[in-house]
Amino acid sequence: MIYVAHHATTLARAVAGAWALTRGRWQVRAPRLALLLWHATAISAVTGAVGLLLSVGLQPYRLGIGPALGALVTGAGRPAPLTAAHLGAVAAGLALGAAVLAVQASSSWRLCRQRSRHRLLLRLVGRPEPRGRALLLDHPAAAAYWVPGPAGCVVVSTGVLDALTERELAAVLAHEHAHARGRHHLLLAPFQALRRALPVRPVARAAATVELLVAMCADDRAARRHGADPLASALRRFHELGARPAPSGTIAAADTAIAARIARLRGAHPPIRRWVQCAVTLTALAVATTPASLFVLPW
Repeated sequence: MIYVAHHATTLARAVAGAWALTRGRWQVRAPRLALLLWHATAISAVTGAVGLLLSVGLQPYRLGIGPALGALVTGAGRPAPLTAAHLGAVAAGLALGAAVLAVQASSSWRLCRQRSRHRLLLRLVGRPEPRGRALLLDHPAAAAYWVPGPAGCVVVSTGVLDALTERELAAVLAHEHAHARGRHHLLLAPFQALRRALPVRPVARAAATVELLVAMCADDRAARRHGADPLASALRRFHELGARPAPSGTIAAADTAIAARIARLRGAHPPIRRWVQCAVTLTALAVATTPASLFVLPW
């Protein structure tokens, strides 16, 4: 029963942690740390849910999930008879794990195809920006975004060049290049897949929070290089011009909570103490890895 109790507790804590994270105002002070907690919580929720079902079904073996599954497949060991309820729980756990992997694979494949088609279109209609920092599109609307992928590129429209000063443009491009260097599409991928699979309000809110944190991480990198004021001013111009949503599968400078990001750049947010960050990081790693370890422990 210890495995059942542990996985049930893990799942309950993951749900409570996600609820707390969607309401935590401290995240604007440490978006990278908050992203780490979000991913640890997501991993913990998945492993907790799958582990709970499997541990219930394999409870007669009184082993860890991995060894018990091996014993079930090979017929080794002589546990108490497995009832239909036990076998149903095992099947449900395996099906849930397979479904999570399938949803992620399907979402990644769909995004990959969208990005590939968009990059092909850009080759036909785009041209290098005068200083070679991005690909330029002749369009009056304000648009700046990054297309992820092996041949990824930063894209800006002529509307952006006309609307922004050189300092503001440099800050916006630095924001987009920060997405590229940080491989931020990989941070977004699990939550984008979950939002497609479960289009309910709590999931949508969690995905939106992660998207905002990713944007803040890129804001911080751009602000360190070019200053917070030029980036905040550029975001305000995007807001005034009514920036259009970026193509699906891309990450745009002005797609996410512009007003909140401007207020953050304009305001003073004291950094979180380093020892607190280290403690939270270690806690996040423990939360993410402890449930997974019970899949292989023999006792």
